[in-house]
Amino acid sequence: MNNLHEQLMEAKKRYLQQERLKRELNHLSNEQHELQRKEQQFLHTLQQEKEDVEKLERISLTNMFATLTGNNLERMEAEKREVVEARLKWREAYDSIQEMEQDLQVLKGRIDQLGDPSDEYERLLRQKKAYLIEKGQLEGQRLIEVAERRSEVQAELDEIDEAIVAGKQAVSALDQASSSLDSAENWGALDMLGGGLLTTAVKHSRVDDANTAVHSAQRHLRKFARELEDLGTHYNHNLEISGGLTLADFFLDGLIVDWFVQNRILTSHEEVRKMRNKTHAVTIDLDSLREKFVAEQKKLEEEQRLILESS
Repeated sequence: MNNLHEQLMEAKKRYLQQERLKRELNHLSNEQHELQRKEQQFLHTLQQEKEDVEKLERISLTNMFATLTGNNLERMEAEKREVVEARLKWREAYDSIQEMEQDLQVLKGRIDQLGDPSDEYERLLRQKKAYLIEKGQLEGQRLIEVAERRSEVQAELDEIDEAIVAGKQAVSALDQASSSLDSAENWGALDMLGGGLLTTAVKHSRVDDANTAVHSAQRHLRKFARELEDLGTHYNHNLEISGGLTLADFFLDGLIVDWFVQNRILTSHEEVRKMRNKTHAVTIDLDSLREKFVAEQKKLEEEQRLILESS
């Protein structure tokens, strides 16, 4: 009976895991569709901005001298900057969509690997109930209840663990972004004092490093947010964090719009720090929540052992 009991518990755990992965697949698919809509908007904006620049550049040399006042020169620079901004936003969305597609394929593979645990669980449950009825053991029903709860607790622990991993990965990426922005601030201060082309180039490189790190953090934050949403919806745990896109949107709007202006770097750095601290705080809450479930799991294991020994 002990072997049958373990098989039953394993089937229930796999069933709960598969259900969680299906929910995550659905959430991620919805996120991808929304991002695809944004990507098309960004692409349309990019095409429009390119056309505006091309119109200005088609002005003949004679007309250019006649019409390009100081304001018009500023307009040309503004249009070119808007092209850069639109292209960066579109590229960020495009790259994120490709990453989401990879994540979707991984999730589908994990779901398929679990097979059909629901049917297996029902089959084993019928088998165990028949065995208990035949033996007339009064403790049998409680043993089934304990097994059910152990499977549920383990499923919650698995989800909490995945959330913690995603949160810590996001914190690590945000730390990298913060370090790059800190360096950019220092080089930017030198640049403002006339540091020359080398200083400007180094500052640009550090900002580019920060953008790469923020993109990485965004991917982990999406995963983190999905796990927390599932914990809140299906397990009634009150854990909140901003959506993964929020940080990248802010970074693009606040920094890339005017890529190398010092106060933009400072503002973006502060936002990165805030998100890093918030994410870290939630991972600490998750660690505490995990300890509670580990304690409950140990208690259930002990109760199960006592029932089996007395049967």
